[in-house]
Amino acid sequence: MNRKIRVLSISIVLLLSLMLSACSSSKSSGNAQKGKSSGEKVEISFMTHTPETEEQKKVTQEEIINKFEATHPNIKIKWIYNQDPDTLTRQQLASGGGPDVIITDGPTTLSQYANSGYLLPLDDYAKEFGWKDRYADWAYQTGFSNGKLYGLPGEYESLVVWYNKDMFEKNGWTVPENYDQFTALMGKIKKKGIMPFAFGTTDFRPSNEWWLSLVYNSYLGPDEFKKVLKNEEPWTSDLVAQATEKWKEIWQKGYINDKQSHAISLEDAWGLFNNGQAAMKMEGTWATSRLTTSPPSFNVDFFEMPAWREGVKANLPMALGEASGINAKTAHPKEAAEFLDWYYGDEVAKKYVEQGRFLPNKSINVNEIKNLNPIVLKVYKALEQANSEGNTGYASWTYWGPAVEQYLWGNIDAVFLNELSVKDYLKKAEENAKKDEQGGLLFKFQD
Repeated sequence: MNRKIRVLSISIVLLLSLMLSACSSSKSSGNAQKGKSSGEKVEISFMTHTPETEEQKKVTQEEIINKFEATHPNIKIKWIYNQDPDTLTRQQLASGGGPDVIITDGPTTLSQYANSGYLLPLDDYAKEFGWKDRYADWAYQTGFSNGKLYGLPGEYESLVVWYNKDMFEKNGWTVPENYDQFTALMGKIKKKGIMPFAFGTTDFRPSNEWWLSLVYNSYLGPDEFKKVLKNEEPWTSDLVAQATEKWKEIWQKGYINDKQSHAISLEDAWGLFNNGQAAMKMEGTWATSRLTTSPPSFNVDFFEMPAWREGVKANLPMALGEASGINAKTAHPKEAAEFLDWYYGDEVAKKYVEQGRFLPNKSINVNEIKNLNPIVLKVYKALEQANSEGNTGYASWTYWGPAVEQYLWGNIDAVFLNELSVKDYLKKAEENAKKDEQGGLLFKFQD
């Protein structure tokens, strides 16, 4: 799943009904022996975000569920989807329930669940299904916690700047190659009476972390920023403070949604971009799916955010937008493992590529996929090139500690609005980073 629209309000009725249905699925058969398929007809549940398009819904139902059930006649798959699967899953796990297959929004959340005892270790299943050989090493390693495997890597993604190519060509604007050109471009666009960036967060405050990830990787560079993420350098360092001040300045100049990003939704921001009121849209590569299935009336392209500081090379902050494991309370661990294996298998991965969604499966060759949209191929090649050249940064939802991550995206609006100083903002961030370290929740980098 991608990181879009993850936190929305849910009614008590919906919450209770989904909790009851998911809990009954997990506990229906008592104490089935772990690691062995019972052979009886069983139901395995999983929960995702509500599909954004009919095509996404069709792929999940037909390519994942129907095909799996056809080859596993003893297993019935129950698909639960809603607007806030992350919060709902947390509620259910805390009360002893939850789906059989736990789909999270990335390794950071997966690590939290593993440390809380909510997930089964998957090492035996990894040997049985050959998972280690299936996935790219960097992605596979994110599923480990305290030396044990708890989850498989889902879609991988990065953050780019999408732009109205026709508008750029009409006005003679060019893709910026450094920070000065970037700020000059935003100034030219605003002078034309056009919004440089459309961006909204009212329905999904965590989307602030997309900008946070770009700003800190672009200013510090991956090597220096890794030191911060490992707590070898503090969040209160001069470089982090300078990066935050630059972002605040850009926001206060009105370059990001006319200083109203905190007051409109993600979908409203897409509306501003689609109708030509904004020239650019900062969002992840997951937007490829939207732009290929529901394209705007103009040509769209993307560019990597240029480096924000001399001596730093432009990079793509990399992340996994999904990581999934098995509920420790499931009554059917073997069947759940079989579904998890299929869910992230090569056949499904090939189908995802057609939608502009990429799983880190090593055997996938996009050149063998017919009628692939050119923008999908361009995004894929950009991601692969960054990975092969080691030119990648660290996006928040995979590599940052959960406490510091949540504090930063939750309080940056107060910095923009001068309700909180950058100094105090980063001081509190450092306190949260220490909590992550004390709780063993810092990402375990493979140096």
